[in-house]
Parts: sequence; structure tokens; C-alpha cells
Amino acid sequence: MDILFFSHQGAMYRYFNYLSRKLPFDTKVVDFSPIFQIGVEVPALSAADIAQGIAFHLERKRKKYKAPEWVWRIVQRYYERQYLRFYRRFYILLNKYQPKCIALWNGHRLPEFAIKHLTEQLNIPVVHFENGLLPNTTTFDLKGVNDANSLPREAKFYRARTASKVSTPVADRDLVIRKFHRSKRSHAKDDIFHKPLPAKFIFVPFQVKYDSQVLLNSPRIKTMSELYRWIEYVVHNSDDSSLKFIIKEHPSDPEKYTELYQKNPQIIFSNRDTKELIEKSHAVVTINSSVGIEALLLHKPVIVLGEACYAIDGLSHQLGSMEELSVVVNNISSSQPDVVLIEQFLDYLGREYCVPGSWRNPNTTHVGALTEKFTVLIESATEG
Repeated sequence: MDILFFSHQGAMYRYFNYLSRKLPFDTKVVDFSPIFQIGVEVPALSAADIAQGIAFHLERKRKKYKAPEWVWRIVQRYYERQYLRFYRRFYILLNKYQPKCIALWNGHRLPEFAIKHLTEQLNIPVVHFENGLLPNTTTFDLKGVNDANSLPREAKFYRARTASKVSTPVADRDLVIRKFHRSKRSHAKDDIFHKPLPAKFIFVPFQVKYDSQVLLNSPRIKTMSELYRWIEYVVHNSDDSSLKFIIKEHPSDPEKYTELYQKNPQIIFSNRDTKELIEKSHAVVTINSSVGIEALLLHKPVIVLGEACYAIDGLSHQLGSMEELSVVVNNISSSQPDVVLIEQFLDYLGREYCVPGSWRNPNTTHVGALTEKFTVLIESATEG
């Protein structure tokens, strides 16, 4: 078999089934439903292997739900057993179909981690799919997603490329439109979030508190309340009393930070259009949100507080402390984006890295690009 797709039932499962029908390869799509299995020996797993395999999944649930510690001990034991079941099931499937490569979504959660654990032992390449780094694109990466992806982290790599011309005027570049979580749709329309913007402000997008970007790629800031404290520190140490900070809660995060809305007059919460907030801001401060790349699309200075694939010297400022953030913000008026480097980086994303077309609305161009990428991978696996 050429490609074995793995996915939970849902939108990604339907997308993988679409690819399975359209791609010119021998493929199969498998979900994570339990199946009855007996009499098959699998490679042994150590306690450390299992702990590593469930760590992200367990931490994500802890962030989403509140429960006494004794409940989490029970949940942990349940996930340990689940991991063993998935590991056993996937070992049987991989030996049965012997795929040249595996395709899965993201790769961080418990079932996907069990698959990746096995593919490392069996030397099977894994394709990680995710939302694309650019609007209306999809990620296809053999190394991982987000900060774990395969993008070069050296500015010289992009500088060596011929400087691209800005084919679409910066002001006309479209960004991703994010829908509000059902629990926040009416809340987001409150007048408090739609006041006129101040003349001078820095935009700070909040992120989903249980997202892998925060749990895995933010060593210094683990909650949005901590991010707020960083911004408040900068406010207290600002050389410019007219500078404000605009925070936008992530539309997909059901959390409402009501206790922070009126806490500091220099820090304002808004639900105005993200593109407007970026365009009118003096800079964007983010942990590692995709808004950082959107800010680069609009040629704004970007300050990164976590780990991100665009935290590249010359492309953005990557900072590790409140003190560093305060210094950079106090000098932000003299910070001019390196437009040539930005366009070289974006050109590489658009021409080389990203798959054209969103996975939500795949078309013939999307399928054609994936066919090329999978062909190279499958031929390489066959030769190997």
C-alpha cells in the first residue's frame, strides 16, 4: 500500500477520504474506533514510553476541564490503557497493510502519538497535515507542525533566494476569518469590544489555552492571564503614556477573561476585525499565533514570546523575558520591518512549502500539488 491515512471521525476524516478517492495511489483511511484483537504479540512498551505518549493529551484535558486530583489519577490510568490498545491496534494495521507512508492530522494527541511511536520503530515516513501557514493553504510536513516543522530557521536561507515581487498589494492581502466559539457569539458582540481604536497601540492576540502551541511551544507563558501580566509589566515600564495595548480573545477559545476587561485602562479588549487590528497597530506581540505570520503578510513588526517557525532573526523579535519585551516595545517606533526578507520568507512558503488550497475546500490544484509531494515520498520509500 502507498498511503495509510489515520484520523478521528469528523471533518479531517472526510477530507482524508476525499484524498483517498482523488489521489492516484493505493490508499486506505482508518479511523480510531476500537476493534477486537487477540493473539498478536507487539513490541514491548516501557512505562516511560507510555507516559510520554499520553503527556500532551492528559495536559490538554487538564487545561480544558477542572477536576480534583484523584479524578486525574483515574483519567491518567485510563489513558495509559488506551495508549496500549491503540499501540496494539496500529501495530497490527501497519503490519497488515505495510504502507510506504502514513498520513495523519497534527500528530500530538494520544492516538497519533502511538502511531508515530510505531513508525519510528518500523522506519515508515509520516506526513503531518495541518492548517496552512498562509491563508487558503494546507500544511504537508514530514517533520511536524508549528515549531516542529521543517522550515529553515536561518535568515540566510531566505536571503539567498531571489527577492520576490509583491504580487498582491499588502493592503489587499486576505487573512483567515475565524468564527467565534458558539459560547461566545453573543458575548463577542458586546459594545465593550467594539469601541474606537486608540491612535497608537500594539496588538496582542490571545490564543486557545489548551492548544498545542501554548502547551508545547511556550516554555515561559502557559496561560493567557500570564501573557496579560507580561503586557501589564510593559505598560508600567513604558516610556510612552499614550501607547495602548489591544487584546483580542481567540474566537475559538470558550474562555472569557472578564476579570481582565477593565483591569488596566492602557490594556483594551477588542473584537474588531483581526486585519484591521494588525493594519492599525504599531506592532504585534504574540506567543506564537498564526497572527504572527498574518502580521508579516501586512509588513508589521512581530514580537514572539514563545517558540515559532517564524521566530527568525531579522524576520521577527524573539524575546525571553518581560524585561526584554519592555525594552523592545520602548524602541518599537524605530523598528522597521525588513520587507525584502519578509517577502522572501513568504515567497518560500507560497511557492515551496504550503500546499495551495485549504483542506476545507480542496480542488484539483490542491490534489495536484499533493500528488507531486506524495509521488516524491513514495518513490523515495520504494527505492529505500
